[in-house]
Amino acid sequence: MDIIKNILDISLKYWKFMAASALFLMSVSLFDRKLFLAFLFIAFLAAVAFYFIRKRNDKKFLGTLFLIAFLIHLSAVFFIYYFKFEPFGGAGDYIEYNIVAQKTAERIQRGNFSLDGIEISHYYPIIIGYIYAFTLPDMLFGQIFNAFLAALLAVLIYLTIIEMGGSENQGFVAGLSANFYPSLLFFGSLLLKDIVVIFLSFIVLLMTLKLIKGFSKGKFLLFYLALGVLMHFRIYVGYAGLLAFIICWPLFSDLAVKKRLKYLFIIIPLLGFLPQVFAGQGWYGIGFLSRYLNKGTITYYREMIYAPQNQVQKIQQSVIKQANEPKVQKTEPLIIKQANEPEVQKTEPLIIKQANEPEAPKISSRGRGSSIMIKTGLENPFTFLRNTSLSFTYAFLGPFPWQVKPPKRYFALFETIPWYVLLFFAVKGVISHFKGHYRFFLPLLVFSFFVFGTLAVFITNFGIITRIRMPAALAILCLFPFGLKGLNIKIPFLKKI
Repeated sequence: MDIIKNILDISLKYWKFMAASALFLMSVSLFDRKLFLAFLFIAFLAAVAFYFIRKRNDKKFLGTLFLIAFLIHLSAVFFIYYFKFEPFGGAGDYIEYNIVAQKTAERIQRGNFSLDGIEISHYYPIIIGYIYAFTLPDMLFGQIFNAFLAALLAVLIYLTIIEMGGSENQGFVAGLSANFYPSLLFFGSLLLKDIVVIFLSFIVLLMTLKLIKGFSKGKFLLFYLALGVLMHFRIYVGYAGLLAFIICWPLFSDLAVKKRLKYLFIIIPLLGFLPQVFAGQGWYGIGFLSRYLNKGTITYYREMIYAPQNQVQKIQQSVIKQANEPKVQKTEPLIIKQANEPEVQKTEPLIIKQANEPEAPKISSRGRGSSIMIKTGLENPFTFLRNTSLSFTYAFLGPFPWQVKPPKRYFALFETIPWYVLLFFAVKGVISHFKGHYRFFLPLLVFSFFVFGTLAVFITNFGIITRIRMPAALAILCLFPFGLKGLNIKIPFLKKI
């Protein structure tokens, strides 16, 4: 009854706006059915968001922030969709996701909810398939859903700032700034899972901060489920959230030490089941760790998959040279067995083995223009540390101007240069407010460190880096308002809401 009463109250209060909107939708429906359904879907998503936002005391800030963010990302979605904006060419993951989602929607509409015969590595295209089933099987509706998540992300950033002790103005500025983060605006408007990963990451971070302030079963359950689903979509980002919690909560929780230890005795084993249940990687992800944290896999990812084209040619020439040599002697039977090719070179047996791993991406020519070559240096601990530190710097601050070679990638500098400015204020904010806010700054910093660290160890391709580092970069972005003095935002139209 309360829901019906609230709907009636809203309808009476905004009947003029609703009547004008209905008239507009009727006009659109005469020309474009798809666009008509798209506007209906947008209205439905906005209504759901505002229903929950209006219950908060700061609903003016939150409502305005959500609306602005939603409009920004919707504008990007419609621009990309109708103008076929593909600065890096087509054939991205979103094409495959769209095909799987359409197949799923077709089955659902026939009453068949089975996924047999549909090859998926995660459930993002299945979620989009359900949206297609109730709207239209068109990529536009999946992109609109992503824009909705991006708008909710701005709200989560606002709430994270408030949880850290920031003001409403600081939360509003941080949430608004996030919408102009180029990678988020572009990748978040495509049919990609990245926005889901970022959205879940901020739920995990927000719940971590809340659990530090005060533990409750409800908060922990939400944290637990969000972390599990995050591991399903991108396990190494989930690991960063897991480690941030395990390191920071025991140190900074408001609970008494005895009670904290009792809770840890239960929590630690429970967290270990998340990689097993949601990602199929064993207790605490032992399968994932053993598969990826070894010399062969690290070398394969760093030096083979996205190596620059000139390096690929050197590798290929090395393979041909080795193949033309006499067959491998019988002194190396294990290498022959692993490679299944008697004429393959002897020098990199582990890389060949890892190339047959089911989850390792194939070596491709795509994206090589944005790659740099940094040897792993695993033969020497000091070399490995030096090279990984260099790779960490590139992942954290790059790409630098001299690393952007194809002209079509120059717009990446529109991300890196503002990033340096925000980073300056973030560092300033951490230094000036560390004493009173360190309990809330450190979970975000630890999370970001492990995400950037993963990139430093495995990836040297800036196209991949800019996508995967978004949760970490946005977590650091939450710190920059604390470096601004006397932040006082006056928004005239807020008084009229």
